[in-house]
Amino acid sequence: MSAIERVDVLRDGASAIYGTDAIAGVVNFITKRAITDTTASASVMAPERSGGGAQRRLSLTSGTGDLAKDGWNVYAAFDTQKRSALMQRDRPNISDPDDIARLGGTAFTSNTSGSSSAPANYTVYANGKPTSVTGNPYFGAGCVAPYQGQYSIPSTKPGGAGSKTCVLDPNLYPQLLADNKQTTLLTKGSLRHGDGNMLTLELLSSESYIDALNPPQPFGAQTDYDKPNPGLRKPLMITKASTWYPGGAGGVPAVAGLNGADLALTWSLDELGPAITDDRQNSHRLVLTEEGQFKGWDYKAGFNYAYSKRTVKFLSGYLRTPELYKGVADGVLNPFGAQDAAGQAYLESISADGLVNRRAEVHYYGPDLTLNRELTTLGGGALALAVGADLHRETYRDASGDIGDAVAYKVSGTPKRYPHGARTVLGTYLELDAPFTKRLNLNLAVRADRFSDVGTTVNPKASVRYEPSKALMLRATASTGFRAPTLPELYGTPQTRVPSTAKWDDPLLCPSAKPGVSGTGALTTDPKYAGLNLDPAKVCGSTLTVLTGANPNLEPEKSKTFSAGIVIEPLKNLVASLDFWNVEMKGTIAQIAEDTIFGDVNKYNKLFVRNADGTLAYITKTRLNMGGLRTQGIDASLNYTLPTASMGRFGMSFDGTCVNKYEGQNEEGGDWIDSVGKPGALSTGATSANTYVFKWKHNLRLSWSRGGFGTQLTQSYTSRYIDTNALPSQKPGQPFYNEIEPYILYNLSANYAWNKRLKFTVGVNNLLDVDPPLSNQRLSSRVVFAQNIAKPIGRAYNVRVHYTFG
Repeated sequence: MSAIERVDVLRDGASAIYGTDAIAGVVNFITKRAITDTTASASVMAPERSGGGAQRRLSLTSGTGDLAKDGWNVYAAFDTQKRSALMQRDRPNISDPDDIARLGGTAFTSNTSGSSSAPANYTVYANGKPTSVTGNPYFGAGCVAPYQGQYSIPSTKPGGAGSKTCVLDPNLYPQLLADNKQTTLLTKGSLRHGDGNMLTLELLSSESYIDALNPPQPFGAQTDYDKPNPGLRKPLMITKASTWYPGGAGGVPAVAGLNGADLALTWSLDELGPAITDDRQNSHRLVLTEEGQFKGWDYKAGFNYAYSKRTVKFLSGYLRTPELYKGVADGVLNPFGAQDAAGQAYLESISADGLVNRRAEVHYYGPDLTLNRELTTLGGGALALAVGADLHRETYRDASGDIGDAVAYKVSGTPKRYPHGARTVLGTYLELDAPFTKRLNLNLAVRADRFSDVGTTVNPKASVRYEPSKALMLRATASTGFRAPTLPELYGTPQTRVPSTAKWDDPLLCPSAKPGVSGTGALTTDPKYAGLNLDPAKVCGSTLTVLTGANPNLEPEKSKTFSAGIVIEPLKNLVASLDFWNVEMKGTIAQIAEDTIFGDVNKYNKLFVRNADGTLAYITKTRLNMGGLRTQGIDASLNYTLPTASMGRFGMSFDGTCVNKYEGQNEEGGDWIDSVGKPGALSTGATSANTYVFKWKHNLRLSWSRGGFGTQLTQSYTSRYIDTNALPSQKPGQPFYNEIEPYILYNLSANYAWNKRLKFTVGVNNLLDVDPPLSNQRLSSRVVFAQNIAKPIGRAYNVRVHYTFG
C-alpha cells in the first residue's frame, strides 16, 4: 500500500473499456510514478482479551533518481504482515452450549457415544460382525492414559452401544482464525527517453499462506476408502495377537469380559498434535510499458505477464492411512497410549508431513496498445478519441497426486486428477468523449472480444453528464457485459462423486413429509423396492452421494447495467451524491445448494440421478447455467469539511448502499427468489447459501485535526438479516429460527506528527468491545459467530510508527 498513489473507483458498468466482465464497475490501484526518499513503518494490533489474533506489520519503501532532472527513477516497496491463530477456547463468549442449542446445534454433552478418541475406543466383533458391546481400556481411570496430556473425557452414557467409551475433548481444537502471513515486494523503474517518452518496468511478487488447524487425523469408523460409495467404511481392527491388546504384554489395562475378541477401533492420534494444512499462494506480475507521442497520437504500449501458483500440503500431523492400519494389525502401533521406540519410528516412517497434496498454476500473458488524440474542438472542450486492443493467453493447470487417497483426511482437490485448460482472448475497443458544452458531456464506448473457447461478444456503453450549475450535476450510464466461464469452471476438477455436505433422507426410498429435515423420513413400503433389502442407515438421515466438478458445457453470463445519479454541492465544502443502479444478468453460472434441493425435492427431482433399480446414483451439484439475476439499489455518499481558524479542521464522510432487490432464478423461466436480507439459494461468485445481501450498510467517519494532531471515529453498520436456518421455509417463532440484529462497530484512532519525519498513530478497534452476532452458519464445527460481518477478536489496540529518513 505504501506504493499506491491513489485508488480510482468506477461505480458504473465498465465492460466496454476494461473488459467484458467489469459488469458492475472497476477498482483501479494506481502506483506511484516515482519515489525518491526512504520510509519505514511498523504496526502492532493486540487484542485486549488473551489468546491469539494479534497482527504485526512492517513496510519499507526506498527510491532514487529524479525523473525531471535525471530522467530516471527506481524504487522498491516491501510489506509483510502476520496474524496469529485464535482458538475457540480463547473466546468462550461465542461458544456457550446454551446458545448452540438455541441456534439448532447439538450442545456438547458427555452423555453420548465416544467416537475417535485418544486412547482409542473399541467395539467388540463376533463372527466378523460388530456387536453392541463398546468400551475403552482407560474408561475406569477417567480416560487418563499415558500421554503427555489428557485429550478425552469419560462418556456418561448409562448403557448400550457407546457406553464406557471416551469422548474427545471438544474444546481442544476448534479454531476461529487461522495463522496467516502475507509478504509483498513491488519494484518499479522508469526511464525518460526521446522527446518526452517514458519506458517503465514494474515487477510485483507476493507470497501468502494460511495454516489451518484441524482436529487430529481420525482412524477407524470415520475414514472413507471407497470414494464412489462414501457410506462404505473399513474398520480398524486389533486382535489378541497384538502386544497392545487390553491385558496383553504391552501394559494396556485389561477389560473384564473381552475374552480375546477382535476389536474395531476408533482412534484419534492426538499424540501427534493437530493436523495442520499449509495453503500457500505465490504470485508474480511483470508489466513493461512504453508511452509517448507519435504523429499526433498519444500512445501507451505494454506487455503483461502474470503467474500464480497455489500449493496445498500436509504441514504436520498427517499419516498414510493404509500403513497405519497395517501397523496396528502387526502390533507395532499402540492405539491406547504413547508409542514405544519402535512405534514412534514406524509413525515417522509413514508420515505424510511436508508432502504436497495439490498444486495449481495460472499463467496470463500478452501485449496491449492504447492510442488517443483530440479530433476537433466542441463547445465544452476537445472531442477526444481513444482506441485500444489487447491480446492475451490464459492457461490453467491443477494437479492432485495420489497422496490424498493414502491420507484420506482434509484432502484438497480430487486425488489423481490433473485438470487443465487454456484460452486466447482478443479484445478491441473504441471510446469517444464529446463535451458538447461546458455543461453537457457525452461518452460513447464499444468493445469487441473474441474468446477462443466461448465465442465473440460486442458490448457498448453510453454515459452522459449534465452540470447546469456548480452546485448540481446529473449523470447516467447504460452498458452491457459478458462474463465467460472461468477456466476452472470449464476445465477444472472432472466431475466426481463425493459425500454430501449434510445428512439427508432419500426422497424416494425414505420419503418424508419434511424432506428438508434429515431423519424425519421412513423406509419406503412400495413393493417394487422390496427386493432391494434397503438399509435404513444408508437411505434415511444418511450421507448421500453428490456429483460435483467442472462443466465444459457452460455458456457465458450476459448482463445489462443502468445507473443514474445526482451530485449536489449546496454549500462550500459539502458534496453529496445519490446514484441508482440496476443490473440484470441471464445464464447465471451457479450451483444449487443442498438445502435448496431438499427444500423442494419435487421441483429438483431431475437432479436426482438413479440406477435402474431405483437406488440413488448421485445428486447433481455441478455448476450449471441457471436462469438469471437482477438487482437494483442506491448508493449514497456525503462529504463535508469545516475549517476553522482557532479550533482546527472538522470533517465528516458517509458512504452507504441500499439494495432494493437481489433476485435470482434457479432455472431459466423459474420463479424469482429475492435474497435481500436472507441467504441466497444459489452458490455463485456473487451469492450463496452463506453469503448475504444486506438491505442497508454504511460507513460513517468523523474527523478532526489541528496542527500535527488528528483523530477519527468510524462507524460501520449492517442491517438485520435472516440467518442460514435449517429450513429455507422456517418462520419466526419456529424452533431454531434465527435473525441477526443490526451490527454496529466503532473504531477510534489518533495520529500525531512529531515532525516532518516521524509520525505516530494509535487506535482502538471495536471500541465498545461488541461480541460478534451468533449464527448457525457452521454449527457442525461449533464455530457459531456470523463470519460474514464480524471477527471474533473483540476490542483490540493498535500502534503504528512511520519514519521518513533524511
